[in-house]
Amino acid sequence: MCGICGIIHTDVDRWVDPARLAAMGDALAHRGPDDAGLWHEGPVGLGHRRLGVLDPTPAGHQPMISPDGRYVIVYNGEVYNFLELRKELEGRGLSFHTQCDTEVLLAAYAAWGEDMPARLNGMFAFAIHDRETGLLFAARDRLGIKPFFHTLRDGCFAFASELTALRKSGFADGGIDANALDDYLAYLYIPAPRTIFRHVFKLGPGEKLRFHRGRLEIASYWRPQYAVDEEWTLDTAADTYRELLWDAVRLRMRSDVPLGAFLSGGLDSSSVTAALADQSVRPVKTFSIGFDDAEADELAYARLAARHLGTDHTEAVLTPDMADLLPPLARHFGEPFADSSALPMWLVSRLARDQVTVTLSGDGGDELFAGYTWLHMNHRVAAYRRVPGLLRRSLDAGLRLLPATPRTGKLRRFSADAFLTADESFRRRLTCFTAAERRALYTPDFTVADGRDRYGEHCAAARELSDDDRMLYLDTVMYLPDDILAKVDRMSMAHGLEARVPLLDHRLVEFAATVPFALKYAGGVSKIVAKHAMRDTLPPALLTQRKRGFSIPIDRWFRESLGAMYEETVLAPDARCTACLQAHALRSYLHRHRSGKENFGHRLWALLVLEHWLRSLED
Repeated sequence: MCGICGIIHTDVDRWVDPARLAAMGDALAHRGPDDAGLWHEGPVGLGHRRLGVLDPTPAGHQPMISPDGRYVIVYNGEVYNFLELRKELEGRGLSFHTQCDTEVLLAAYAAWGEDMPARLNGMFAFAIHDRETGLLFAARDRLGIKPFFHTLRDGCFAFASELTALRKSGFADGGIDANALDDYLAYLYIPAPRTIFRHVFKLGPGEKLRFHRGRLEIASYWRPQYAVDEEWTLDTAADTYRELLWDAVRLRMRSDVPLGAFLSGGLDSSSVTAALADQSVRPVKTFSIGFDDAEADELAYARLAARHLGTDHTEAVLTPDMADLLPPLARHFGEPFADSSALPMWLVSRLARDQVTVTLSGDGGDELFAGYTWLHMNHRVAAYRRVPGLLRRSLDAGLRLLPATPRTGKLRRFSADAFLTADESFRRRLTCFTAAERRALYTPDFTVADGRDRYGEHCAAARELSDDDRMLYLDTVMYLPDDILAKVDRMSMAHGLEARVPLLDHRLVEFAATVPFALKYAGGVSKIVAKHAMRDTLPPALLTQRKRGFSIPIDRWFRESLGAMYEETVLAPDARCTACLQAHALRSYLHRHRSGKENFGHRLWALLVLEHWLRSLED
């Protein structure tokens, strides 16, 4: 796991400034504390920061040049099937001089060219420069586990693993994109390909990129294909799930440094840990955190799983100092990002890094097997739509007469969703600030253009799917890469920790896309296939527990300590966010939240993070 960066000038007489390239690499030092490398030749420069995991000897140093001197690579990630690829390439007469997957990637590109990414099983973002033709070829893994940011301006193409490093190139300072800020307030993250900066973009999951003689081309080489196979039974699907999970974990155990697992006690992290423990020769190191002011013992399920699986378990009950934590947390994303579960991910990554360099995570199971409560609620809304319209309108009118409370607010939103299309109802459930709320927030001179609607584009691409499968598709191609995986990558790499995601092995993802929805969610029960697969491996209590998010008690905290922090920053006379957001609206959200009649914790967190991120731009 590493950080990569690069600069390519279109003008061959314009040479790369080594100091500028080095500054980009230095901004990625936390991603790769073990080694640093720069390579530049005329108009091309590549940089790398290394976290040594496979063959952590100097032999794995990057940028790495192919034996014939033609190709130069910088690579972030892990290709888990590199041994199998190496064996295949050795059958072609090739020989290798290291034990790392980087050398295998170089040889694979030389052998298979731009079809090479489809042969890889892993998480990766890499760039390969062809010194003979001047072509730069880059690709990102199928699910978007590893990041790749890029910009093309002033005759220069630049890229990096993080936005902060890309801005060090000097070619990514295009100002804030109002449309991206609008996306952020809607979703709490910014969907690809946008970033918060104009002219700066994310390479999408399963995409490859070519830059040659000033021309930039981007194409997709993989996307999830939903083709339901009605032949699956619960038993056969569960057996296949278990077989694929065990093999995905087996591949992700390949490491030359200490390895462990995050263990929340939920179904997915417990399943991954079970597969890891079953294939390990010694007790697996597992890690969990909780908060000392939690209303319930949120660590109880993690302890149960750890005892049952016999892991070497470490847990910490924490009282986070938000004044110290929030500024670096906001800065590490490089753009506004307001999924509040980033905080516990930051803390558990810090805890794990004291003992291991690699950890396995249970992320991905909710998207594959219908684990999210918003999907369940949308499914219930669909059933409620079958109630005659006249009766629904009468009930809706009655709900509007009830006093405002968090509970009645939920009921009103549920009722209103039944008058929307399935797609718009699901969009509403994924939205923080509604379109009307966002318009009311903006100052009169802040203009949001009618720009690209990524949610609408994804819906259109999956129009032939059932409403239920389209929800799974939307979570997989939008929420998963741009929220969940962005969070896991930035928060783990902030501590030089590599997080691997077995449930997102593309074979498991492709299998899940063939399983009928009724084997994933039915009768109020989610992840049916996964639970059936683990019925003889995990305790019943872990299989029947309610869905719990990896989050903080955000509503309560904003009625306590975070409320004061919000006042001192967002409502301060010198608040940066008031350049585009109206101060009276910012104040109103806190006042209404403190009244207890409405829960605006996630909105307040989004505004607080935005303010801290804007301040970080001045550092």
